[in-house]
Amino acid sequence: MRRPLTLVPVAITLLVGVAWLSAACSGHREPSHAADAIIEKARTPEERRALERIRDEIDVEMLESVRVMDAEIETLRRENEELRKEVPDR
Repeated sequence: MRRPLTLVPVAITLLVGVAWLSAACSGHREPSHAADAIIEKARTPEERRALERIRDEIDVEMLESVRVMDAEIETLRRENEELRKEVPDR
């Protein structure tokens, strides 16, 4: 009897956090190295491929989230600069 992939739900949770931090810090499209330790523990090639696929999907989603946040930050900086020009110096 084959054991279910019990590592996958735990790995997904860990990979979400790791991928977000990796994408936020790196800003480039390289797989999250922090997930490598989890992926290396995969018991089968099938489990390894599933974990790699999940890692890659999360990396893409998190990178897009970082891009959106960066754009929002830039918008707020511009708005802040405009408001500072309108308010007289004290």
